[in-house]
Amino acid sequence: MTVTSIEDLASRISDLEDRIESLERENKQLEETVESQKETIASQREQLAEYGSRVQELESNHNAATDHRKHLQQRLHALESEKTTPTEDNTSSSPLQQLIRLPSKAVSKLTANQERARFIAKDITEYATKVPAGFALDSSTIRTVLHAKEGRTPHTQTVARVMDFLDDLGKETVEIVKRRGTKRVIFTEHAVSELARTSSSSRSITDVVMGWRQ
Repeated sequence: MTVTSIEDLASRISDLEDRIESLERENKQLEETVESQKETIASQREQLAEYGSRVQELESNHNAATDHRKHLQQRLHALESEKTTPTEDNTSSSPLQQLIRLPSKAVSKLTANQERARFIAKDITEYATKVPAGFALDSSTIRTVLHAKEGRTPHTQTVARVMDFLDDLGKETVEIVKRRGTKRVIFTEHAVSELARTSSSSRSITDVVMGWRQ
């Protein structure tokens, strides 16, 4: 073999070694890329599982809240049966009026949002604003009232549920409307008058009971 042939062979071997090294580097990079993608996929699977659990939790909470609303009237009727007030005709009273008249023992069994709705209904004349349709109570006012009552700003969902309770329990005398992006609970004048009368009557009974205890 001539010197030239040997040099050509050496050059080819060198080129092959360079090519092999280049392929090894590319292969290593591909392996790193694949490993990184595996980690990303695993992380995304964990996030999807977490999101799935969260969705199930939210659906469960929504269903529970819906059940509370559906059965509230039956619960109020059962709670009201624990107390008899001869001067009040419960058959002609709205569930919202019955809610106001509940004794302290029964009030302790209400959910937090039911109790908040009762708190607002008791002093509706102080919070509602006179409008052509009757009296209006917007979500901002409810949030302010609950903040003053509890010392913290209520969640938007809490305000919405309180408004729903006022609407459901007020029957045809109360409705929720949305104007210019703001939700309002509209009470008829008759509804506000009856709520004020019921609240005043409840306070009078409480004052008498407290007088007896003294």
